[in-house]
Amino acid sequence: MRSFVLCWLLALAAWVGAVPSLVAHSPTNQVFGEPGGVTMRESDVPREDEPIDIWIKIGPSFTYDRVAIYYTTNGTNPTGVFGDPSASTSALRSSGGQITFVRNEPRAGGGNDDWWKATLPASTRGYAQNIRYRIGAWSTGDMQEVFADGGFTYSYWNKLAWPGAGAGSPNPSAGYPAVSFWKEEAVTGNGFINTMLDQNGSLYDIYYPGAGGVNGVGTRNEGYSGGNDTFPPGLPTNHRGQMHINQMVSGIRVDGLTHWLSNPNGVSYSQVTQNYLGDTNVLRTTQRLTAGGNNLYVEQTDFSPIGIAFPSSEKSIHIKRTLIRNDGPTTKTLNFYTFGDWALNGGETYDGAEIDATRNAMVAHDRTQRNVFGGGNNIQPPSEYNPTSFGALNKDISLYLAAGLKVAPIPGNAGGSWSTDNWRDTSTDQGEGWIGTQLTLAPGQTKELDLIVAGAYARPAGVTNVYSQKLQPVLDWFQLQSAANLQNLTSQYWTNWLQQGVMVDLPDDRYDALWRRSKLATALHIDTETGSLIAGMHNGAYPYVWPRDMMYALVSLARAGHIPESNEMIRWMRDVAYRGNESWGKGFWYQKYTTDGYIVWSAPQVDETAVLPWALLYLYRLTGDDSLLINNAAMVHEAALAMSSDSALDTRLYYDDTNQLMHTMNVWEDSFDEFIYSNANCIRGLWDAATIAQRLSVLVGNSPVNWSARAADYNARAANLLGGLNGRLAWGGENIDISQLGVTYPFNVIASNDARATAILDRINGFAAHPGSGQFRPLVNGGGEFSGLVNRYWGDGYWNGGPWFLSTLWFGLFHADRADFTVGKADIDLHREKIELLFPWLGPLGFGAEQISPSQYEIYPDFSLQTAWPNAWESMSTYMDSVMAFLDYEADKTTNTLKLAPKAPSGWSQFAFTGLRLGTSRFDAAYREFQRVNQCNITNKTGSAANFDVRIKVPVGSKPSRVMVGTVVVPYTWLGGSGQVQVSGALRTGLNAVTTIRVEYTGGAVEATPVKGE
Repeated sequence: MRSFVLCWLLALAAWVGAVPSLVAHSPTNQVFGEPGGVTMRESDVPREDEPIDIWIKIGPSFTYDRVAIYYTTNGTNPTGVFGDPSASTSALRSSGGQITFVRNEPRAGGGNDDWWKATLPASTRGYAQNIRYRIGAWSTGDMQEVFADGGFTYSYWNKLAWPGAGAGSPNPSAGYPAVSFWKEEAVTGNGFINTMLDQNGSLYDIYYPGAGGVNGVGTRNEGYSGGNDTFPPGLPTNHRGQMHINQMVSGIRVDGLTHWLSNPNGVSYSQVTQNYLGDTNVLRTTQRLTAGGNNLYVEQTDFSPIGIAFPSSEKSIHIKRTLIRNDGPTTKTLNFYTFGDWALNGGETYDGAEIDATRNAMVAHDRTQRNVFGGGNNIQPPSEYNPTSFGALNKDISLYLAAGLKVAPIPGNAGGSWSTDNWRDTSTDQGEGWIGTQLTLAPGQTKELDLIVAGAYARPAGVTNVYSQKLQPVLDWFQLQSAANLQNLTSQYWTNWLQQGVMVDLPDDRYDALWRRSKLATALHIDTETGSLIAGMHNGAYPYVWPRDMMYALVSLARAGHIPESNEMIRWMRDVAYRGNESWGKGFWYQKYTTDGYIVWSAPQVDETAVLPWALLYLYRLTGDDSLLINNAAMVHEAALAMSSDSALDTRLYYDDTNQLMHTMNVWEDSFDEFIYSNANCIRGLWDAATIAQRLSVLVGNSPVNWSARAADYNARAANLLGGLNGRLAWGGENIDISQLGVTYPFNVIASNDARATAILDRINGFAAHPGSGQFRPLVNGGGEFSGLVNRYWGDGYWNGGPWFLSTLWFGLFHADRADFTVGKADIDLHREKIELLFPWLGPLGFGAEQISPSQYEIYPDFSLQTAWPNAWESMSTYMDSVMAFLDYEADKTTNTLKLAPKAPSGWSQFAFTGLRLGTSRFDAAYREFQRVNQCNITNKTGSAANFDVRIKVPVGSKPSRVMVGTVVVPYTWLGGSGQVQVSGALRTGLNAVTTIRVEYTGGAVEATPVKGE
């Protein structure tokens, strides 16, 4: 080749007196002899740091001997002749070897044209440079320079560098970042959207519309893929149970290499931390980019705004504030990117994408109607997962996600400019893309980048104006805002919300933190749009509504003073959730629903129905709101019949006349039979329905409905079930199951010190053999990594069979309840022990989960959350119940009585609860144990009249010597079987008036040392 080029140049030098007739350069035209896609300016869209090849076609051969490219880098038009540039122009010349001959192309009719190539120098590769150039050719024999396209000036702007797969990838400059998560635990939300993030601050789940899943919306799969902890077994990595995205992650490109904040394999960032900002649902993640000798401190703050003036009805908004500070000694120029890999509505087949050039926003959409049928582990596109019990899920909805990135003018200030660049200028990719911009940071300087991710939808599928009509206004609003101000308002909202309910001050600060995080996490399960509460997250099966879970959480939230949310859940049960028609009216509540009330799983699980009267009566007694009973009277009646009758809707739900028990799906949803827990729930539900009916007979009378007769009927049905339950308890052959403790806690069908309850407890502890098998089958783990934790039932192999947060807490709560029947502190100590055994298993942010992962199946070292997290009933709301059990607080507005039975475990001499509700009144309660004095102070925060009923324990072997309310010695009831002193009376009225109930005792041990100041 070299000899051929030399011969050509010698021949060209001998040729004089000719002029080329063709000097051509069309940047987007294919180059002759090169692979397809190589154009005369390669690449077509130049990017910073990219070498740009300029191809030139000149002919005929031997009509010239010089070629030049005149160029500028400052946006001015290039000038110069015969290879000599002028003004700010530079030149590349063939005579200097900067433009080289490559090949000939035969001409039609004979002869050849010539192809030349030059690579523009590094000085032309700066971001946002406007490069302009002209091309000329001439013969030194006649000095007539011919310019390409008559002297046309070609021009382009250098775009932001393509980010690529980034550090840690075999080819960092190409493609997109791989999905990479690490300890994906965090949640932010506002009741209209929930987002989940990993410990690096990468988004991997976006739940919307609402906090979970609405009708027509599904995840990629049930379960998730996480190495050893993969469920179902064999689930492919790309079938994780995620909602709407695979990931959304930001990245920093510096010194020619992108470092994604997902930090794959820890190659780029160190000093990674993550925490919620105080007592809020605002998440902060920090890390430091140290790779490559850099020293850039990065702080990401994620939140969904709440407590703000929204721009429209569209409130499915997530915001990420990113602050970057240059802690190094030299000025750094860097590119900042946000990459989105969407999988809208359960897959990627139907995803579309576009760019809003005005706002440089990524707009992804799925607006294709389809019926999906997929199930199992190997769902191949275009098939998709069907989360329902039915043959198909109709996805007849138009879903949109938009992401816009702005640079704040000054960190914390309002306004800002949208990012400048995106993937669309060189790619038509529909399933993933990026937006980005360039920054320069002097040493010590900080800059802020604000990302908004907003969702909107319309029905039916096929609606194309969702972005323009619903999301563009949101982005325009966001551009004018201070993201810092939105963050502050959101933080203030959550702080205020927390304080509006009950707050605790226990001797161990871990409990106080657990209380606050449990309340805040439970709140994130609430769907504000519909009033419902989803069961959990992370796992694709859980962002839906189980009525049972929601009614348990209702009681937890009501007890904690959050009444509006509890009222909404009752409304959802009545007005939103679909129920089939039975002969008496509406039938049972189904197993699982979308947040907008459509059936997801259709099994007849009777405890989903029986919890309704129980939860409603609890809320009524706490609030005294008669409208709760009047407005829900028909629903209570339907629930009472549905939990005690044969169903015509599903033959698996029926009353067994022989055994006098309801046949149903069990609480764990894995078998059908006649279960102790399910029937105990039905008995409690019927008793409470009867109480409601009796109250209705007073409120509305017995015409046209005879509520007194209905109450008698409900009680008779309960009596039949109780007879059947007693028979089943006497038999004892049901598999050992933690839920059997439900006969005492929370349903109180039999007392926790009853011999039948003791028999259940002995089997669970492994103190007694199972009557049917004669074998000891304890649920309380006696050794190993789970020592002291409690499994669900004997033989449980679900997800490798680890213990559950719920079952361990349930075991403790049973003992807290039994402490009202036993002397001393042993039972409340055991309750405390179970809570404390679970502390090490919480995630780094303080979340529990459904199940605890055995160490050999952990996704990450020391990260044992499993199946779904956080989780309402199965961890976080039950944690609320567990903390409240130390006070044992019950409000009964029907008698205007505040009931307390404080129980301090060993080593605790005092604790306090504030914000207790009794109707619209508020009270604080502080309990203290002195030397031979136990005392409860109740502060009347609203000053209104109310009664108290307080039971105070004294040490084993002690007896009360004097009981005082204030300075007055009062009569009391001695409950010797539990060592409690029961005192009743009227609370002092007046704002912040304090009523002191003081029990002095003699004998026995002194359980507390004097408290300073007493």
